[in-house]
Amino acid sequence: MNDMKRADIKVLPPHYDTYINKVADIEVTEALQKFGSPVILAERERLYALGYKVYAPGKWTVRDVLQHIIDCERVFAYRALRFARNDNAILHPFNENEYAVKANAIQRNMDDLLEEFYSVRASTVAMYKSFNNEMLLREGQVGNNTISVLAIGFAIAGHMNHHMAILKEKYYPLLR
Repeated sequence: MNDMKRADIKVLPPHYDTYINKVADIEVTEALQKFGSPVILAERERLYALGYKVYAPGKWTVRDVLQHIIDCERVFAYRALRFARNDNAILHPFNENEYAVKANAIQRNMDDLLEEFYSVRASTVAMYKSFNNEMLLREGQVGNNTISVLAIGFAIAGHMNHHMAILKEKYYPLLR
């Protein structure tokens, strides 16, 4: 059982703070549930309607954005698991732009991407429900940055919010 909130994060790591600050001061599992599948379900029609539209040459399609969210969540959740288990290895950062290029999401079926997102988020929520407060406060190192399991959970939720805001601001106008 855990009941930790965003305000319980001891160190706000650089770069991740952008995502973490996009989430209210609520319990971490609530944040993961609230800013996950319900958001996608509410926006599902618009996501489908966007199809392969991009707001500028070289920008990602909605499929690329969804694949990016999925890939990042998997990487972040892996880090959280390692740190929660007191693994002291320094983990390497990853280049999300290289992942996006190699994912070939544009050729994926939208239904499959959404199903994968729902599955990945359900897995992340279940994992976070299994962490107690001591585990949530454990920290690890990614590159030169130290981050806690708790901060990673809020980064996952906030990363979703970050990309949904971009979709609403830059992509949704393409539907008019």
